Amino acid sequence: MASSSQTTQELRWGWVAALLLFVVAGLTGSLYRFGLLHGLPADLQLTNVRHAHSHLMYYGWVTPALMTLIAVHLLRGLPEATLRQQWQRRFGLVIGLTLILAVLAYLPFLQYGYGLVIVGTAQLPPAVIASFFNLIGWYAFAFLYWRLLWGQPRQPAWRLWDLALGFLVVASVGGWGLALARPLQIENPAILSGLTHLFLDLFSYGWFVLALLGLMVAQTPQLVEKRLSGWAEGLLIMGLPVIFLLSMPGGLVPPAVRIVAGFGGILVAGGLWLYLWLLWPRLGTAWRIPLLFMGLSGLALLSTSVPGIADWAASMGLRVSYLHWLLLGFISLGLLAAAFDLWGDGRVYGRFLFTIAAILLILSLIPLTRLWPVAWSGRWALTLAAWISLGPTLIALLMIGANLSVKRRT
Repeated sequence: MASSSQTTQELRWGWVAALLLFVVAGLTGSLYRFGLLHGLPADLQLTNVRHAHSHLMYYGWVTPALMTLIAVHLLRGLPEATLRQQWQRRFGLVIGLTLILAVLAYLPFLQYGYGLVIVGTAQLPPAVIASFFNLIGWYAFAFLYWRLLWGQPRQPAWRLWDLALGFLVVASVGGWGLALARPLQIENPAILSGLTHLFLDLFSYGWFVLALLGLMVAQTPQLVEKRLSGWAEGLLIMGLPVIFLLSMPGGLVPPAVRIVAGFGGILVAGGLWLYLWLLWPRLGTAWRIPLLFMGLSGLALLSTSVPGIADWAASMGLRVSYLHWLLLGFISLGLLAAAFDLWGDGRVYGRFLFTIAAILLILSLIPLTRLWPVAWSGRWALTLAAWISLGPTLIALLMIGANLSVKRRT
């Protein structure tokens, strides 16, 4: 085990850099919200700003933050200081590369979205191309991970990280497909939609959710119900490969395939709820809110898996709320809880305020849905959502300042 003085410095900069990109992504999301009210500056377009926000959250915040936290867990298990330093440098290079490539993809998404730019006689999608290069960082991290743990008996957390990285690689097939679709002149809407959702859904539910579950299990060595945890893991493995079909437009998915996808969604929801039941009594209070949102995310997935309920949810405009339950309520708050478990309050100073700000942001989305009575709707709902969206960003800036203060003291 590493000493206390050593562990306080391990890859901390990766956590701070990911928080910084969370701030940039959050401000971009707020720009989108204010743009709905007042328009956007220069020649920015709302759709492109929204894509830039979501992709930077995926590439620049959650992915390098997960890499950092997983790497710290692995490094702490290395017996020799020299070996720890060697692997810390290797993981640090990959995490740094991932952060840089995320920024390089953000800029063309902000300007062009998925649009084309004329270069000579060719029309190229610069954001898709830049996004494609992010695969280098993901593959490099997966390679280091498997190289470090090759041949070792799998611990419960490692099995989940094995799966998470496996689904990350599978999700990248969608990225490959989207990058090659234009040169290969693939224009079939079903294929393009399938590739898009293969990438986005397996990235979020496969990579994000499984990796975060691994961080939870790493904190609970007393998780002795091997049969039940094996069932939860098995439900996720069986259901995850097909859930991307649930996000595709209904007209592009044959009814029989839609039934299979719905069954997969039910399995994944069941796996999340079983993990919730297993982990709730064993994790600290820092995990209470993220676990609640994990349960809500399972409920959201279940609602999209049953055809009649899925139609109702779509008619109510719940998709954005569902995404924020998963990505902000569960994943982002879960990352803060995992960082707290590793490093204590110094790295997540203001975590309680961030949690309140995140909950308020999620609640502010309700008046934007059709669940909200029309008589109570109005411009005020967009204004409220725009201003509240600044909350998590401001608290993240506070966390960054606290981290830099810790660095000066140490």
